[in-house]
Amino acid sequence: MDFANATKVVRPTLGNEAPIALFRLVRLILLEDMFGVSSTAQAYLSGRHLGYSLGLKDLSQFVELCEQLKIGVIKTGENDKGQLHIDVYECVTCSGMEPVGRTLCSFEGGLIAGVAEGIFKNKVNVREVTCIGGLGHESCGFDVIQK
Repeated sequence: MDFANATKVVRPTLGNEAPIALFRLVRLILLEDMFGVSSTAQAYLSGRHLGYSLGLKDLSQFVELCEQLKIGVIKTGENDKGQLHIDVYECVTCSGMEPVGRTLCSFEGGLIAGVAEGIFKNKVNVREVTCIGGLGHESCGFDVIQK
């Protein structure tokens, strides 16, 4: 399976969009029920693999992709340590949820890691430092730490 094939949708009656609730049920409920605490690592690794395989050349392509797929509204900048920081507003995974006391967006973190590794040609760690639905912040924020 590849990205182009997976994103090709032919649904003449229902169209190419599905409710965010369906995505969240699979991502936040089903995967956690099946894999327990390791679902966070599984989601991160899946996102990282996908992000790297996209072969994006710069962050503007990532911002555009996130807009196109409605993952969220992306803002890039630096944290107080001079590291790349990415904020995801209107996050598809958690925006609008009541805080649950932990970060939730490991898939997005992995996606950012994979994209960053492809662009910078260097391994990175991505850490979610804020979360809308997990912790009640205004964005899901990710620090990108180059190894």
